[in-house]
Amino acid sequence: MDGEAILTVTTAVVALTQLLKWMGVAGEKWGAVMVLALSFLGVVLWGYSSGSYVRTELFGFFAGWITVATSAAGVYGFTRAASDITAARKAPTQ
Repeated sequence: MDGEAILTVTTAVVALTQLLKWMGVAGEKWGAVMVLALSFLGVVLWGYSSGSYVRTELFGFFAGWITVATSAAGVYGFTRAASDITAARKAPTQ
């Protein structure tokens, strides 16, 4: 996957992830699974449509999947969700 392909897949996956979140399909509990699955699906669909499944491209697909998943997770709000969880574990102040 080249940069243009990664950007194209990222845009579609981020938009779909945000729509599903807005519709209430997946909350914070299932958000990580949804992001990883949609990223994988996006990369697989792109690879299938471009007809470029060959062994020498395998790492490019892996790197593309990680990039798409990281972008979608950031937009989904995983950093905020993780900080909320961490904040709940702090000891009470006196």
